[in-house]
Amino acid sequence: MKILLPALIGSLTLSGCLPTSVHEPITPKSDLAAINNLPHIHNQTVEATVAESEIITLGDKLDSDGDVITYTVSASPNYTAGPNENQITYLNKQPGSEVLNIQATDGKSDPVSATLTINVTSENPSNYVISRDVILPNFGSTPPQKGETRTDPTTGAKITRLTDVSELDGTSDALIVYSRYSPENTSGKYFLVFGSNSTSSWVIERETGNIVNKLQKHDAKTVGEYHEVRWDSSGNHPNRIYYRDGMGLYMIDDVSVKNPVATLIKNFAADIPAATIIYNDVEGDSSNDSDHWAFMAAHYNGKTYIVDAFIHYQISTNTTHLMHPADLAGTNLDLEKDNTTFATQRPNMVEMSPLGTGVVIHSGRKWDDSSYGGNGKNYIGTWFDGPHLWPVDFDYTKQSPVKISVGETHSGWAFAEDGREMFISQNNVEDYLDAVYINGENAGYDHRVRVAAHADFGWVGFHYGKVPASKKGWLFISTYSNVSYTDHATKWGVDQLIMMQIKPMKDNPVVWRINPNYNYYAGNYRDEAPAAMNYLGNRIYLTTNWGSASNNREVYVISLPNDWDNPDHF
Repeated sequence: MKILLPALIGSLTLSGCLPTSVHEPITPKSDLAAINNLPHIHNQTVEATVAESEIITLGDKLDSDGDVITYTVSASPNYTAGPNENQITYLNKQPGSEVLNIQATDGKSDPVSATLTINVTSENPSNYVISRDVILPNFGSTPPQKGETRTDPTTGAKITRLTDVSELDGTSDALIVYSRYSPENTSGKYFLVFGSNSTSSWVIERETGNIVNKLQKHDAKTVGEYHEVRWDSSGNHPNRIYYRDGMGLYMIDDVSVKNPVATLIKNFAADIPAATIIYNDVEGDSSNDSDHWAFMAAHYNGKTYIVDAFIHYQISTNTTHLMHPADLAGTNLDLEKDNTTFATQRPNMVEMSPLGTGVVIHSGRKWDDSSYGGNGKNYIGTWFDGPHLWPVDFDYTKQSPVKISVGETHSGWAFAEDGREMFISQNNVEDYLDAVYINGENAGYDHRVRVAAHADFGWVGFHYGKVPASKKGWLFISTYSNVSYTDHATKWGVDQLIMMQIKPMKDNPVVWRINPNYNYYAGNYRDEAPAAMNYLGNRIYLTTNWGSASNNREVYVISLPNDWDNPDHF
């Protein structure tokens, strides 16, 4: 591939070809030419945003004969070569429209021509759909190629495919996992992709799609979802990641350099000698400044992991707070005082609240004495009956744990208009979407805000994101619905990415329908289409199979207007 200066030639020549044409091929001029199939190309219209790079796929690299296709694009100062030979990278600092002429040839016949129209707008487009009409995605005849952007005709949102799993060794899928933490680093330059084996991950450059590194631990083995990899979210170390392994918390200070090295931050083995592993159980996140961390310390008894202690750790002060069973003597959990482990209290997960206000222990709801081997009745109404926010030092004599949800269920985080943290979760007992203040006035589950009813969404499955503090008063939901259900694709909330105001149902909170998730879910866990926001709240990453259970899963991104939370839009 070569770029020819516009002053001399006025074109960019690339190899590749376009998706299946909607036009008929040019009729061959002779019987000999008829043996060769010409490239099928058609006119395209692409949406772009001022001062943001857009990778535009011109088409497939080979035609139906297997011939390499060469593209010539008319001169413009607004594009350069793309990451692949059948793509260009377009960046325009002015709004407006530009039409580029494209020619494609397989080297055996005369070139075939088409036009590429690029509409450049001042912000990422959105129609701000707030109706309850059903939106059915148009999957097209084929999924997008890596780098290709498609615009949803109903919502106006752009969805771009970021990965090609064939470029990632040892995995059949390219994934983001869970919705609590951002796949994108704070500078917006890189994002993390995880492998389907849960022990591999890659750092990829967002704008080019180039693979920067396949991550390795301190022992030269690969690191992945199982190791609870997290970006440093403070903004001070944009290329730093953290992970846990065994009893240690580690970091890689700069994942963008060649052969990055992992270093140990803290080994907790001396603090909890009986334990062999620290973990939050995959979903939990640190505080937003990446300073406060929550873990369980546990050992395996041959059947399951048994929790020996709960941990709060602050990196900046190297401070460790522990809670052992004996620490609960004299409380309504006094039955734990003589135990050496929390044998009956392995929570679903633990995590820090976004501002480091406390440690959330996600215990399940204690229904009756059949729960937890017959011990459930002993915990009904206690601090292990549903998720509670504990003080960071676990000193319950100064601050009692605050119940913030009914049970260990799908949940996330948001910020109220006054800046306080709110815990978002699905209430499967009452079938409502709850928003709960974790501290201050009206804190706790008893003062929960019922934002919506599950039935209103159509009885779908939910994931809740972690909304940044800059987007106060909103929560983020991604839904999934089994295609075998009779009401699948008949309800407005099915397979959607949704932003919702945090208000009681009676106050009619705004429901902004961002986009369908372009996914097919038939019960496979990996097809629940998890989606997560970046740290600025202007991009949403998601894993989707683009409408077919037989397709592998890839990572996509949806760009949002920077000021989408401006009330004038609604």
